[in-house]
Amino acid sequence: MTIVTGWPGSGKSEWLDALLVNLCRQGWHIGMFSPENQPIELHASKWLEKITGKPFGRGPTERMTISEVAECAAKLDGWMRFLEPPRDGGVSAMGVVKAFESWFGKQEGPCGLVIDPWNELEHKRRRDETETDYIGRAIRAIKRFARRYNIAIWVIAHPVKPGMDMEKPPTLYSISGSSHWANKADYGAIVHRIDKRSPVTDLIMDKVRMGLPGQEGLSRLVLDRETSSYRQEL
Repeated sequence: MTIVTGWPGSGKSEWLDALLVNLCRQGWHIGMFSPENQPIELHASKWLEKITGKPFGRGPTERMTISEVAECAAKLDGWMRFLEPPRDGGVSAMGVVKAFESWFGKQEGPCGLVIDPWNELEHKRRRDETETDYIGRAIRAIKRFARRYNIAIWVIAHPVKPGMDMEKPPTLYSISGSSHWANKADYGAIVHRIDKRSPVTDLIMDKVRMGLPGQEGLSRLVLDRETSSYRQEL
């Protein structure tokens, strides 16, 4: 389970989507619940930009052709399934998980599930249950599902309301609600952009659980706003 956080406007969802496009090219299948990226057609168009390397709409550079849209949309249909937020109320974390259960069971190859963001879910605590206890229980349930189906989980969780100093990146312990976000994560990623007008973005791997591949550290990335994609700064 990977927890992704960062200050508002830092590009958390864009970075995660760019990562997932690369994984899908390697044979992954992704279940996506992203209430902040609505309507789904708009979210899908951002994925098409990342796949083609061209903007979806008109602009200063060449946009993707109709045939490229059709070809990449077919790829996207094979790679992903989007879950639209219910119109008549919220959905819990386990509600999202169960909505993809049968779909994951039919896929061949590695799979992953995205919850973006956590605060858009419906949260029902038990009587006399604290927020910390509830988050710990919810994370344990999600991880049990992940082990059962052998899938990866990515959760975007917002930090608490920042103070005046947003130049410093948050940490996993800055996430609203509980220290469980830091303690129970297998990986922790922080997306940080000091100047929102600049394309330069820092990706900080704040946690890599012992025994898992990867290492903690910082990579400096550059956002291509035309195609919603990233490249590593040379």
